[in-house]
Amino acid sequence: MSSENQLIKNNYHTHMYLCRHATGTVEDYVKEAIRLGFDSLGMSDHAPWKKLIDRSVRMHLSDYPKYLKQLDEAIEKYSDRIKIYKAVEIEYFSKEEDHYKNLLKDLDYLVLGQHYIEKGKSLISVYRITSIEDLTIYKDTLIKAMKTGCFKFIAHPDLFLFSQKELSEEVLSIAEEIIIAAKEHDIPLEINANGIRKDLIDLGDKKLYRYPREEFWKLVKKHEAKVIISSDAHKPDQLFDYTLIKAFEFSRQLNLTVEEELQF
Repeated sequence: MSSENQLIKNNYHTHMYLCRHATGTVEDYVKEAIRLGFDSLGMSDHAPWKKLIDRSVRMHLSDYPKYLKQLDEAIEKYSDRIKIYKAVEIEYFSKEEDHYKNLLKDLDYLVLGQHYIEKGKSLISVYRITSIEDLTIYKDTLIKAMKTGCFKFIAHPDLFLFSQKELSEEVLSIAEEIIIAAKEHDIPLEINANGIRKDLIDLGDKKLYRYPREEFWKLVKKHEAKVIISSDAHKPDQLFDYTLIKAFEFSRQLNLTVEEELQF
């Protein structure tokens, strides 16, 4: 895509090589964002977290200072051309509020990206949950996170439906509670373009994105909750690729009103 891009001017969900499943430095993304004519770029790589078992797909604790250094250097070098925000994507766990507040001393915002639920002493991947009990834990976790006031928006809020095919009324009711809470707390819900890069779910008569999941976003429209679109870029050339175009088409088909930028 060229600098003639008129579709998106801000992206707040961006990863880089320190998470170990993305490529590119902070500067690589900033330079691409400038080329695309962006007004702002939020870097939000996966936060280091002792609690989680998947340290191969998030930065190590020892890499966090490197991340902050790259951000500060990019801000110093490019702040006359683009606004750069410092952030991380992180899960919410109860009794950890001090940790989120401490992170916000260094950062402009936190993205809530809930990839796990706590069930007893176990952590379960959101990609694998299917039972009403586990879906309810996910819902309750997101609502508790919203109440803290620590998170700027919710990344892929419909990710918990990843392993669901037909959605029952009970499952839709759980989804609706998330959406109602997001509206109540004025927290945007993210249509995540990275889901469009993944395989479709086959329902026989039609195929749908696993996320953004159509049924979820119809409920978002019903309640007129705030919506943003993010690339969830893991490569610089994903800041604006075909998935962003499809994400905006998806939002228009459902008549969703998309926020052009976050307020700071």
